[in-house]
Amino acid sequence: MDGASRGPRTKPLTIGALSRATGIPAETLRTWERRYGSPQPVRKPSGHRLYPSEWVERLRRVERLLVQGHRPAEILNLSVAQLDALLSLSEPKQGRDAERTGSRSDEVTTGVDRIPDALIQAATRFDRETFMRELRAAWGRLGPLRFLDQVAGPVMARVGAEWEDGRLEIRHEHFASACLSDFLREVREPFDQEARGPRVAAALLPGDLHEGGLLMASALLAVRGYRVIYLGADTPIDQLAAAASGGMEAVAVSVSPFVPRARAEREIARLREALPRRIPIWIGGAGAPAPVRGTERFTDLASLAARLESR
Repeated sequence: MDGASRGPRTKPLTIGALSRATGIPAETLRTWERRYGSPQPVRKPSGHRLYPSEWVERLRRVERLLVQGHRPAEILNLSVAQLDALLSLSEPKQGRDAERTGSRSDEVTTGVDRIPDALIQAATRFDRETFMRELRAAWGRLGPLRFLDQVAGPVMARVGAEWEDGRLEIRHEHFASACLSDFLREVREPFDQEARGPRVAAALLPGDLHEGGLLMASALLAVRGYRVIYLGADTPIDQLAAAASGGMEAVAVSVSPFVPRARAEREIARLREALPRRIPIWIGGAGAPAPVRGTERFTDLASLAARLESR
């Protein structure tokens, strides 16, 4: 951290001074405040904005992440620790790491379309280092929502299709799924630690063991500041209802395509009956049944993200 956040800079900054220190136009700062509530100034009696000097380093981090493709809505309300966690996934290739990995670091950061192929190849070799490096590079470059939508989801579908077609053995499918699950838990952790928003219980229906979609939705919830109470696979309805009744804002249920539709409808109806009416049920996943009263069905993560932004 440089002198911009200490010494003479410890006094509050005007919006013009903040703009000059960060390189972000003052009009952009005003737009962010209006749309996202950040950066939040202190108002003088005259109405002029004054910003704590700590915003300089925070906004410099934001600017670096915006260049990498992150959206303002995803990052403007993150803490410095959370911003650093995102940057650590996208910038370790600089300097010493770039010399060590050579041209492969450039290879990792090229087009999204080639990532599933690279991950499948890594899975067939049980090459966890390459698998995780590819994921970290894509997360850092694309940002959470685009990563989940354009990388994690397609990779899950591709691994499943390759296994069903016999091009992958079960050992390779298990390895790839485990690596991706570990990564989604890893990137969610710093957001979980600092989340201060509403609590949401996240679970799969009884008998459903396929956590990929639930892990993706939980990562998105955590990035948006929600406190995820992750109950995971094969959760009995009575246990899910009991957990959710203890101060949850919502229940998020992912339904994999391996759950028969009639059973999914039956279990969701049981859950709706067991929960207080004030608690909505958010349903997603390829096996999600049609919504009924008191439930909301999300066809993809983008629709869930839009719903979270509207709250």
